[in-house]
Amino acid sequence: MMQKDKISEICLAALNESQFIVDISVNNANDVFVYIDDFNGLTIEECQRISRFIESNFDREVEDYSLEVGSPGLSKPFKVDKQYKKALNTEVEIIAVDGEKIVGTLTAFDDETVEVTKTLIKKVNNKKQEVKEIHKIDRINIKSTKSEISINKKNK
Repeated sequence: MMQKDKISEICLAALNESQFIVDISVNNANDVFVYIDDFNGLTIEECQRISRFIESNFDREVEDYSLEVGSPGLSKPFKVDKQYKKALNTEVEIIAVDGEKIVGTLTAFDDETVEVTKTLIKKVNNKKQEVKEIHKIDRINIKSTKSEISINKKNK
């Protein structure tokens, strides 16, 4: 069976400075799935290049496997901090462990918390005003975080 550590090591050698590994999984049938992302956007050509690089480091006579390299997709929950970094100042949807849904702009994150800012229109002294509502969520209380782009596409 293919070893995730070895695949990760080879994959890292193929990535440029703006690319990062999101996840690697290997099932019992030796199907290998490598999910990567890029701060500058990920192209099909880059996925193909990385796939070929990984394949060139394994002998198919020794290991019978299938390999798929791609982006995790917008609808998948974040798995690594670099996804939060990439999503800074963009819309995200956070689902808390208790089921609460918070949609807003990701304005900050660290190892302990995620900060999302929601802009609301409220009446103040009979005038409409933009009010910024800041939500600090402990990461331990987050069930999932997704790019809001994927949510908006589903609702259209």
